[in-house]
Amino acid sequence: MDRANTRLLAALAARARIASEIGVLKRRLGLAAADPRREREMLAQLLDSAPEGFSRAALARILKSVFRESRALVRAKTRR
Repeated sequence: MDRANTRLLAALAARARIASEIGVLKRRLGLAAADPRREREMLAQLLDSAPEGFSRAALARILKSVFRESRALVRAKTRR
């Protein structure tokens, strides 16, 4: 479990770095911080390919939370 937690934190840190980089690019290009359609597509793809384990509803809640926090990082970079 400890190794799984460490890998989870590393994956979340990588996602945070990518979200920040996306925010900088979106600011430079004058793009909106959020892309709801893209988020829906990503969520559907992830849920459709999810292995056994958490229920689909539980995964949706977890992923939506991760997307929301990532969106906040993007928005923070687009406001600078």
